[in-house]
Amino acid sequence: MTRPLLRFFALLAVVALASCSGADRAAKVGTAEITHEQVESDLAAFRFLFGLNGAPCGTPTDGESQDAACARIVLTNDIREEIVREYATVNDLSVDPADVETAIGQLETNLGQEELQRQLDDAGVTLPDVEALAERLLLLNVVQAAVAAERLGDDELEAIYEESKPQFTTVEVRHILLETREEAREVSAEVTTRNFARLAEERSADPGSAAQGGGLGTFSEAQFLERFDPDFVAAALALQPGEISGIVQTQFGFHVLQLVRRDLAPFEDVREQISAQEGPRVFEEWLRERYDEIGIDVNPRYGRLDLETGEVLAVRSTGDEGEDDPSAGATGPTGATAPAP
Repeated sequence: MTRPLLRFFALLAVVALASCSGADRAAKVGTAEITHEQVESDLAAFRFLFGLNGAPCGTPTDGESQDAACARIVLTNDIREEIVREYATVNDLSVDPADVETAIGQLETNLGQEELQRQLDDAGVTLPDVEALAERLLLLNVVQAAVAAERLGDDELEAIYEESKPQFTTVEVRHILLETREEAREVSAEVTTRNFARLAEERSADPGSAAQGGGLGTFSEAQFLERFDPDFVAAALALQPGEISGIVQTQFGFHVLQLVRRDLAPFEDVREQISAQEGPRVFEEWLRERYDEIGIDVNPRYGRLDLETGEVLAVRSTGDEGEDDPSAGATGPTGATAPAP
């Protein structure tokens, strides 16, 4: 055999081995591999967690089995975990064991130990299996908080605060509702800050607030804007705290109202709240960047990775990625067959 032929067969062997290696894993995330066995072992635990909420693990697409749909959810999570684990290792982050105990303790409290054990047995998983998965999922939260803290500086947080002041402003209003303008004139002429509650109890046509001295409760300004009549809102927010309005007409009748308080929380008091609110958005942006940077290869028997959402989607048509992969449509470790393109 000539040397060129030897080189050809050697190269062919390398290609064949590489193809087999790709088919033997569920996904490759950077240099790390997620095996079929890992996905298979996670399926029961994920079914158990979804079952706690009375929901199936995954929603099958046309021609897809329930097991295959669940496997896609598991693989989606495993890919995220692999990225998160790398970050946690580099930044020396870990889950507090007490948090795992708390999560499991909540399960035991909500279900009772006997019922929890029954559901575990039915799902074919053990409590240590669930504890291990809980620790993995909690690590996602730990890394999300770290990424948010790293990426959300005071300048960005203060900008969000300025744009979201209605969310952090507490509004308290009370009113007296009258059916006619004449009644409203009478009350308006008599009402003061001292007798407002008494007049509301005696004269208001709104029985719910009348019993509370006209009080409507406490709301964020954002909630107040959404829940109340626009004319009522405009009149209330035009007042200074403690001030009583003139007659305000809305679709419900005639009002005399008082702005009890309108307090904007200082930035420092809500800084952590804003960071927690924005954390998921920042974390998802970071994940999308990592998907692009490290390179992710999903075995087509599970589906294809949507880089925008990070979800493993079913391969349903010849327009989907993976149509030329020889393993597309092959039977996966769950025993489910993905639709062949």
